[in-house]
Amino acid sequence: MTWPRQQFGLVFLNCKLTAAPEANKVYLGRPWRPHARTVFIKTEMGSHIRPEGWENWGKASNEATAYYAEYGSTGPGAGTQGRVQWSHQLTAKEARRYTLQAIFSGPVGWEPVRR
Repeated sequence: MTWPRQQFGLVFLNCKLTAAPEANKVYLGRPWRPHARTVFIKTEMGSHIRPEGWENWGKASNEATAYYAEYGSTGPGAGTQGRVQWSHQLTAKEARRYTLQAIFSGPVGWEPVRR
């Protein structure tokens, strides 16, 4: 669950989305509660991803509170021309904010260690 003022929610960095052959109509996200935040950055998306990308889960009000965004993804499911109007395409500057240190630091200042 993402709170209204929470800066980061689910963040997928440099991932690869795959699916079984029979899964051919998959959304990137559907907000089961208001204020969902999901971002995909430089993710390889298979053809199973639906052109609209995102779905409001039958609640138009979710479109005003959810923050669903993408940047620099590739593959057959990464085309952004068919995405829902209420989703976001990040600029390069906006995408640079999504670092491991920024995402995980939170109020306790935890900093991940790369291995």
